[in-house]
Amino acid sequence: MFTALLALASLLGPGNSPLGPGNSLPPKHPYGYLWTYKCNERGETVREVIPYQPREGDWIFFDDMSEWWTFLYSLASTAPPFHVGIVVKKPDGQLAVLEAGPDDTLHVYVLDLIPRLHTFKGILQVRRCKRELTPEQSACLTAFAEEQKGKRYAMWRLLLQGTPCKTKGGPLREACAYTRFNRKRWLCAEIVVTASALVGLTDPHRIRGSNTYPLDIIDNSKYPELAEVFEDYGYWAPHP
Repeated sequence: MFTALLALASLLGPGNSPLGPGNSLPPKHPYGYLWTYKCNERGETVREVIPYQPREGDWIFFDDMSEWWTFLYSLASTAPPFHVGIVVKKPDGQLAVLEAGPDDTLHVYVLDLIPRLHTFKGILQVRRCKRELTPEQSACLTAFAEEQKGKRYAMWRLLLQGTPCKTKGGPLREACAYTRFNRKRWLCAEIVVTASALVGLTDPHRIRGSNTYPLDIIDNSKYPELAEVFEDYGYWAPHP
């Protein structure tokens, strides 16, 4: 809790919707910084700050601290963060974030990375991908993102998570979980783990799109194998 409060105090500041133009001052480092908290040999909590060097496949987690979403997520047997996206390259080579339903919208977007980071109002956490994608994997991820852009957010499937028909929990629901690589509608964590599986970062039979929430993949507690592919999360901040 203490570290979360420290991160919150450092991250909150003025900004605009990521779907519109921002008016923030130019940052010292265009992609900002990652703050991590670790225990040293004496058992003290120390902060490490490094410039964020993004790469394709990074997972970015979003928490706008909404009490309403906290309540809804509790019905689905989960908790914040409420949203997640994956870093991809656009056809022109610029880095962006593939997201289903960013900021309570109802479509899939590919948003330029720098303005998205600097204009989100809330807490951002980043899990950096340890692997650099091959040119073939990069092209595959770009093509996937472009194909999904503009599709609808799976609102009705989200609402089902607050009912007994929810896909999370219980052996039957676990056994019936799946990953589909082509959907008409997407949930946020679903599109992220599907895109990751498409380029070999995750196992689609192990981490399945239909029953994965952002909380399930923000650390290694549910899927220890994530430690082989992703760094522990760091809090994102525009300054060191």
